[in-house]
This record gives sequence, structure tokens and C-alpha cells, in this order.
Amino acid sequence: MFVVLWFIIKVKQTTKTLTTMTLATDTNTANSLTKEELKQDLRKGIAQVAYTKLDGTLNVRKATLNFSLIPLKDHPNGAEYNPPKDKGWVNYYDLDKGEWRKLHIDRLKELNILFELNPVNEEFEYHTLRFKKLSYEAVKQQATAYFNQHKILTTLHLKKALREAGYWATQEKVSELMQELATREVDWNFSLQEGELFRLYYQEEEVEF
Repeated sequence: MFVVLWFIIKVKQTTKTLTTMTLATDTNTANSLTKEELKQDLRKGIAQVAYTKLDGTLNVRKATLNFSLIPLKDHPNGAEYNPPKDKGWVNYYDLDKGEWRKLHIDRLKELNILFELNPVNEEFEYHTLRFKKLSYEAVKQQATAYFNQHKILTTLHLKKALREAGYWATQEKVSELMQELATREVDWNFSLQEGELFRLYYQEEEVEF
């Protein structure tokens, strides 16, 4: 009788474990974070994820799904995307390695949001390996180089040029520093366009008579 009762208890325990494993396709029972919640957190900005690999070793990565932090050359092509059959996999961009990786929601051990980009946290400039801190001198140098080459400059042009040069640049910060540049450098001028949506910068040329 005791043996039969022990067998029934063991069967119930095993069934409960299997049920939990089946439901864990989209949820990690260790932290109750769903796959969709993980993706939403990665879209916020920069997150540190810790998860176990197939060989059991712990992997700690600086990850994101925010495309403003991912180089344009690494943006995925939807036509080439082949989703995995196992719905538990989550693709993410590794900011340290500069490449796409994936983790399984079942193996996620910990997630920490390092920096959220909305609102922008200026401190993350110092903590990500990809970007350098934006400065007045950097803006002045890039603005002059871009204008000399293209003979036209807006804050949007400059923001893109600064990003390509490795600086973390937001539209607001670029506008602020360009306003300072136009104030301090007498040869820089600007006019407001499109209902003041952006500033068009130019340099006055001396006209000979």
C-alpha cells in the first residue's frame, strides 16, 4: 500500500513538472518574464541580459532592440528573415560585439535595464562602448566638414554625420550645441524652415565689388 501511494505521488509530481515546462515556451518561471515583455524591455534602450547557453555556461551581454542604437548596416532585411520553429527564441543586438545573437526565454536568468532612451539618459554615453561623448568641439568639427562638402547643413544632417563618426547625438542636443556655435562663431548663421521644424545653417561669404 505504501509503495503504491509513493508511486502515485511521484507520477503527480512529474506531471506537474512537465506541465510547467510546456507552459514555459513564452515564460521563464525563474523570473516570470514573458518573451514579449523581454522584447519590450530591449526596445527601451540598453539592457544587460544574463542567460545560460546550451553548454550550461552563463552568458552576460549588453543587448538592445532599439534600432536607433543599431548601425544601419545591421538592420535586418525582412525578406531574409526565417523565424525559428521554437517560439521561445528572442533575437537581440549585442552592443559589445556589434552583431546579432539570440537567447531562449527559458534560459534567461536576469535582466537589468541600464539606460532608457525615452527620456534620454545622458549618462549612458560613458557606459556604452559604441558611442563617444558629444561635445561642442565635436559638433563644430563635424558641422564645418559637412558644410564644406555639401554646402548645406541642418541639425538632422549633422546628427546623422555625428552618429556615423561614433558620437551619441540626439536632435535636441545637436540643436543646442549648434545654437551655441552660431552664437559664438560670427560667420555661422541660420534661418528657420518648415514652421521652425529644423534650422538651415549657412555661412556668409564676402562679396567683392
